[in-house]
Amino acid sequence: MQFKFSILLLLVLLFGSTSAQTDKWKYFDKTNGLPTDRIRCVVQDKKGNYWIGTWDDGLVKYDGKKFTVFNTQNSKLPNNSIYCMLFDKRGDLVIGTFGGGVAKFDGSKKWQIYNTVNSGLPNNWIYSLAIDKKNELWVGTYSEGLAIFNGRKWKVYNKFNSKLPDNKVTAIYIDKHNNKIIGTARHSIFIQNNVWKTEEDLKINTYEDAIYWIAPYVDDEVLMCYKFGSVVIFDWKNYKILNESNSTIPIHGFYSITSDKKNIIWAGSFLQGVVRFDGKYSELWNKTNSGLKDNQIFSTFIDSKNNKWFCTYNSGICIYNEDGVKL
Repeated sequence: MQFKFSILLLLVLLFGSTSAQTDKWKYFDKTNGLPTDRIRCVVQDKKGNYWIGTWDDGLVKYDGKKFTVFNTQNSKLPNNSIYCMLFDKRGDLVIGTFGGGVAKFDGSKKWQIYNTVNSGLPNNWIYSLAIDKKNELWVGTYSEGLAIFNGRKWKVYNKFNSKLPDNKVTAIYIDKHNNKIIGTARHSIFIQNNVWKTEEDLKINTYEDAIYWIAPYVDDEVLMCYKFGSVVIFDWKNYKILNESNSTIPIHGFYSITSDKKNIIWAGSFLQGVVRFDGKYSELWNKTNSGLKDNQIFSTFIDSKNNKWFCTYNSGICIYNEDGVKL
C-alpha cells in the first residue's frame, strides 16, 4: 500500500511540475487562430481585449476566447501590413500601416482613414505613433518626416524646416509631462517646453544611430534601444549606455524594448532572440535555450497581467510569464 502511494505521489509531482513549466509559455500562430505567423505588434484595450497587428495579414482582435480578423477584404483597413498601434484618449485604436496611411477604428464599425490623398499626411508608410496631452496625433513616417494632427490641421516637420536630423522617424515617445523624444534613422530630437533640442544641445550624443523603440521605465526614466547598438536608460539629463563592453548585456542591435511590472527589462533582437535584464544581470533567450520559437523578434509587449508577448517574424506570438500565463 505504501509502495503504491509513493508511486502515485511521484507521478503527481512529476506531472504537476511538467504542467507548471508548460504553463509558463503559451503560443498563438496559424495553427490556433492567427491568419499569419508574421506578427508586428500587440496592444491591449481597457476591456482587456488584445489587438494584434500583423506584418502581412491585417488586424486581429483576441478577446480571450476567439480571434476576429479585420483586413482589406472585409473592412476599411487601408493596408494589411501594420507597423504600429496605440489608443487615443477616446479609446479608439490608431493604426499605422506600411503603405496605407493611418487608420482610426472604434473597435466596432467606425473607421477614419488618413492618407496622402485625403489629408495633410505626407507619407503613407507609417513607422511610429504617439498621442500628446492635447490628444494631438504625432505620426512618424518612413521618409517624409514628422506629422502632427490636432483634429483639424496637419503640421509637418522635416530636416529642411526643423532640427529633425532625418526624415525617417523611427520612434516617438511622449511622457506624462508632455516632453517628447523623436527618434530618427540618425540621431534623436528632444522637445521640452516646446523647445527643440538635439543630442548635441543636451551633450548626450551616443554616437549611435536609429533608435527603434522608446518606452517608460522607473519613475521618469526612459528606455531606448538602437537597431545597430546599445540599450539606453535616459533620465532626461544623462544617457546610461548599456552594451557588451560595460554591462552584462551580451549582444547589440535591438528592435524593441519594454519593462514588466517587476521592472525587469526585456529587449527584443531581430536575429538573436530576447535579452532579459534585471539591472545587473542579463540572460539571452533564444529558441535553443528557452520557450521562444523564433529568434527574429519584431516587438515585445507587457500586458495587464504581466504576461510578456514576443511578436516574431516567422512563428506567431510567444507569451511568457514566470508565474504562469493567464489571459
